[in-house]
Amino acid sequence: MSLFSGAWNHHERGMDAGLDILPPVTPQFFVPRMVNKPQDPILYAIEREKAATLVKRGGRHLPDQMDRGCAQDIPALPSLSPEVLWTKSLTSGDQHSDRVVSWDVLRRLHPDRSYNTPFLTEQSSEVSASAQYHVQPPFDLRASIVSVNELELLESLRMTVLGTSSFLHTWDTVSETFLSIGGAENLPSKLIISGKDETMSSSLLRRFLDIGTLMRRLEVFLNDLRTRRKLESETVHAFSHALSVVLVYLRYQLSRGPLSNFCIPVSSKTLSATWLYYGDFEEIVVSLASLCQRGLGLSPSRYPRFTMKPVALLSRIYKYLDTHFRKSSPRTLIAVFAYLLTMSSKNYLQALCRSVAYADSNRQRTATSQQPQRTGIGLLDTEDLDQVSPEEDGDLFSEDDELPSFIPRELVEALPAAQKSLKLLAAAKPDHPVLNPPVRRPFITWVWSTRDIRDIWTTGSLDEVADVAATIAPHSPPDLASANINLHGYDYQSDLVGFRVFDLEPGSSGDNTFYEHSMHAALERFIQSFPPVLPSIAPNLSLLTSLVFSPLISHAASLSSALLSIFFDQNSFLYVHDHLVLLRSHMLLTSPSFKSRLTAALFSDTDDREVVAGGGKAFALSRQRSRSTVGGAQHRISRWAVGLAPFLTERGTWPPGGADLSFFLRTVIVDSQDTCLFDTDESQEYELGSRRIAEEAEFRLGFTIRDLASDTGRERWLNPLYIEALDFLYLDYKVPHPLDVIITPDTTSKYQRIFSFLLRVMRVESAIRTAFRMTHQNVLFPTLNQSRKLLTHFRFVAHSFVATLSAYIFDVAIGGNFDAFLARVAACRLGTSSEFTDVFSLAEAHSAVLDDILSACLIRSAQRAAGDQLRGSLELVLELCVMMGDLKDGRLQEYQASSALDVLFAAFRKKISTLIKVLEVLLEKDVKSSQRQELLLALQEQSDVRHAPGGLEALRHLILRLDINDWWKNS
Repeated sequence: MSLFSGAWNHHERGMDAGLDILPPVTPQFFVPRMVNKPQDPILYAIEREKAATLVKRGGRHLPDQMDRGCAQDIPALPSLSPEVLWTKSLTSGDQHSDRVVSWDVLRRLHPDRSYNTPFLTEQSSEVSASAQYHVQPPFDLRASIVSVNELELLESLRMTVLGTSSFLHTWDTVSETFLSIGGAENLPSKLIISGKDETMSSSLLRRFLDIGTLMRRLEVFLNDLRTRRKLESETVHAFSHALSVVLVYLRYQLSRGPLSNFCIPVSSKTLSATWLYYGDFEEIVVSLASLCQRGLGLSPSRYPRFTMKPVALLSRIYKYLDTHFRKSSPRTLIAVFAYLLTMSSKNYLQALCRSVAYADSNRQRTATSQQPQRTGIGLLDTEDLDQVSPEEDGDLFSEDDELPSFIPRELVEALPAAQKSLKLLAAAKPDHPVLNPPVRRPFITWVWSTRDIRDIWTTGSLDEVADVAATIAPHSPPDLASANINLHGYDYQSDLVGFRVFDLEPGSSGDNTFYEHSMHAALERFIQSFPPVLPSIAPNLSLLTSLVFSPLISHAASLSSALLSIFFDQNSFLYVHDHLVLLRSHMLLTSPSFKSRLTAALFSDTDDREVVAGGGKAFALSRQRSRSTVGGAQHRISRWAVGLAPFLTERGTWPPGGADLSFFLRTVIVDSQDTCLFDTDESQEYELGSRRIAEEAEFRLGFTIRDLASDTGRERWLNPLYIEALDFLYLDYKVPHPLDVIITPDTTSKYQRIFSFLLRVMRVESAIRTAFRMTHQNVLFPTLNQSRKLLTHFRFVAHSFVATLSAYIFDVAIGGNFDAFLARVAACRLGTSSEFTDVFSLAEAHSAVLDDILSACLIRSAQRAAGDQLRGSLELVLELCVMMGDLKDGRLQEYQASSALDVLFAAFRKKISTLIKVLEVLLEKDVKSSQRQELLLALQEQSDVRHAPGGLEALRHLILRLDINDWWKNS
């Protein structure tokens, strides 16, 4: 008897006989599925006891044999009543158990996993994608949906990430982006990854598409640079080559990523792991595209024009590198930009070094020729950019040229002076040790390793640094003769063994060193050796830059100091002290010999216009004695130019000319050189330079006729009666090269302005002395006693004013300032002062001293008000002397001269009074002048060093000399 028959008979006896419904067939037992956990015998025994107790409570009576069989083989059965069975199945708490009671377990068409979570993202990918698609349908319903699985996607991205079109994405040359393919024509298409929604698919694809797009844009950018390489500079060529090497390196690294390995089975984590792997490369490519102005946010029509100027390009690269250092970007990213800066600036830095003779170009050329040949894999080949002729070096940098932003400020300030000093030093002393050092220095280049940085910090110089673009080490080519002679069954003779390379397979080499000696391999080694952080002695890029350029800064300073030492050498013809003394003696008229001879040549203080005073004018005197009586009559007709030498006006024209004047002025210069111009207390060993300067002075000094305007008809220098009559004459000095860097044309023009002013003062001095002799020998107002007294008083006051002004000019304005400047030069020569660091600071000080002299003489344009008053006062004195000459010659009557004398004296008093007031106003404006004078007096008391009175400050001496008791101010 079976279990089914017994259960069926029991049910049949309880059924209504009138029902025609077939009784259901219900199982009498079931076999539960084994759970996926270890079996516990103790718990299983407890469950059997509970099942047995439940059977007893149900009143079920089975035969003993059956009861014992069930107890041993199967667990207790539930109630077999249909109502109880279905009700219990509905009310059972175990909703996750199988609902089909069968002998075997049926195969599920859908996974039977159930998640106790309300989040869709924690469900399976299919469930999550389906739910999101129905809840949030795509915005563009016209878009063609292309669905791919992960394996197909990875195969396509393998090409896309390298910037190449694939069967899912194609390159659009108009927008320079990758577009999805596979949809209907003229309709947008969207790529959906199986198990992902539209947003997640777009997010996953974005990184790969961005990398591929930017790689392709950078290649297009490089192609554009290649088309213009003949028109651009070496720096742009070097940058394009370095960028091509970086792209080759990136392409090589991208091709080695997870996308290149399809042997690994695709799992749920494959796409995420691949996406994470390319994150660092995306950051590098995005930064490079931003550097080249080819970012994703720009369309081809909106690309900015990329700068092709070397200075702007290097500054831009340095700015990006400094930004990544400050942001603590990944080491690979920083190393890539460091490589770009190193390679791009190499030629520029070499030209910068050559501009100051820091490294020998011949030596560099030899070293370059000895380097092994490089094997380049870049997109464009490079030329040997190190070989630049010296003529080209001189045109690379000028004083007004802008330098890259990473050049230290000390070098920016020292570089123009060093470049000028180099040319001057080569002209002054070509064999100077600075120009020919015993140990040649390598070019300045960027260093990144800790060892090189410490070497610069320790020694202050840069040793030979390995070229990052060069190969690892010189290697010999493979020994093809010793290779397998049975290769392809051919045996070559010894002379033809080199042709064995054509028997190799394409892409292979004899010693398999193609990768080791490639450019991108050098970049990879550069990145691997790049330090994670800079050493503590140069923790940031700014300090590292200053350290790298420190040898060049020191060399630039040495050039300037070397040239300055030549100008301070007493045994040299370029000894600047003696040249300055020569200029002071002649152009500032501080030499008594030259001043007296010049005064005798151009001026006269005698009261007889027909007499030439001085034995030095024998030549002019003989010329005058041979004049005809017509010349004497001409003197009686023309007015007397009081103060001027008579032979200057004997021709009746002005300005005078002819060989007589030229010869006589030349005689003045030659005769004045007979006396010693320099100090005689110098030792014999230092007299050679001074003697040569004195011997060549007569050839370097010369009087010249100035080309002045003469087309208005009112030029005062064309009339010998005016104070400007000698403005056409000036003294020139031919400065030897390279001393012209200190005695520049600008300073020479200042000397000439002072010289012209001194000629005016000397003319008035000669005129007032002539007036004294006229009043001392003759009575000009015999009948007008009051006018005679006024004339005597006016002559005395005018003579006192002119004498005081002349003494102030030569003692304070010229002597005080220029002698103090010579003392400063001597102190630097002796080493007791370091005021002048180079010849250009000395030249500036020289120019400043002349400016002070101009200010002290009221000749500068900013002092026009006071200068006009001083010039007007001198003109009134000269008018007085001319009037006295006319009165003596009978050209003017007493009554006419008397009224003119009253007008001149009143105007003179007013001019002098106004001059004193204007000078006081100038001193009041210069608040610091009084403080400076007090400081100078205190310093003079403490030390023996002579201090200059200055420019405006010296005017206080003039006020004290002219109006010590305020007589002119109160008059």
